Amino acid sequence: MNLLARHRRYIGVLVAGIIGLLFLSNIIPDPLGTWKARTPLAPEWGWGRTAHVIFRNAGEFIHDNFGFRATLPVLRRELRRALDAPDSYPIYAGRNGQLFWGVERTPEQSAGALVRAPEVERFVSMIGEMQRSLAPLGTKVLVALPPNAQSVELEELPAWTDLLRYPTTEYSLALAGLEAEGVTTVDLRRVLRRAPWPRYLLTDTHWNTRSSILAFNAVMAAAGHPGWQVDVSQVIGGRVPSPRGDLLRSMRMPPEVKEENFQLLYKSPAGPQRPDPALIHHNEHFAFKSVARDYAPTGERVLIMGDSFTVGIWAGLFANADVSVVGWMHASLKTTGSCDFNFNDVKAFKPDLLIYARTERFFPCPPDNWPAGLPRPRGNAVPLGAAP
Repeated sequence: MNLLARHRRYIGVLVAGIIGLLFLSNIIPDPLGTWKARTPLAPEWGWGRTAHVIFRNAGEFIHDNFGFRATLPVLRRELRRALDAPDSYPIYAGRNGQLFWGVERTPEQSAGALVRAPEVERFVSMIGEMQRSLAPLGTKVLVALPPNAQSVELEELPAWTDLLRYPTTEYSLALAGLEAEGVTTVDLRRVLRRAPWPRYLLTDTHWNTRSSILAFNAVMAAAGHPGWQVDVSQVIGGRVPSPRGDLLRSMRMPPEVKEENFQLLYKSPAGPQRPDPALIHHNEHFAFKSVARDYAPTGERVLIMGDSFTVGIWAGLFANADVSVVGWMHASLKTTGSCDFNFNDVKAFKPDLLIYARTERFFPCPPDNWPAGLPRPRGNAVPLGAAP
């Protein structure tokens, strides 16, 4: 057999071309790369932290800007569009171009198609046990779960969601259980649905700045401190261009809608973020380290247990409050974890007000997670008939 037959030569040239293209893709910059680091460097950082962030994000920077990783998905999308073949992503678009997170069972959770009653019951038991353990300190516990965008931006959802009709959701089930436990709650779904559109960023999983302030004010009112709210008209400005959100970064797609956020006109009177000796356990992500901010020599102590929805903003909003220090810690030790924080830190901080604000899609407690230092759950904390 002649190994140099014509068709074999063609195949050899094709294989060599593919291998060569794969090689070149790792040294030729991606024409659709953004050339922006996912974590911008702050000028006030020292050389140590700057070097740490650069080293930690070097892989992501190469991933975003080489290997044609931005160009190939666009070509794939355009090819499928030309063939009239619908595509599928972990992210999907709503009626007006707003993007929604499609994994971690977020759409089913918000619609009520997914109700993990045992995990919700475990969460309710956890909060109830926290309230009982903190009662000797006089701590008030308040739960305010930042909702999924699908739970708030109902009119922006794609048309196929109109067919989803389920009797309850995990969010509602949790509120019912917490009410039975005597825990103060805020239904942030209702708070934000009453706000004008947009409530969430168009290309991101998170709420915008205005929604963050509205949620904070609702929490302060529910905590019995309406005077601690901030004036939205004074601290929120107009809509300004904003970097593309985490959903677009996950897709590595060029934006089809223009991302905007509301300008924050607020300058916090609190001291700079500092480590607190009581908050010794930190989330695995460097951006979610436990911190505290000082306000006055005397006043209440507030601890916020949250995540990316509250980090960097809520602890600085207590200008009208009689507080001495406000702490912030992530509500889990793993970025996408649930109910795996260290309760010993909470007890050591001795808060007068504890605000638990883990985002909706991560609040249920899986069977293998429970806070260190917290007594194990007791009985059934969800009222009979509350689960579907």
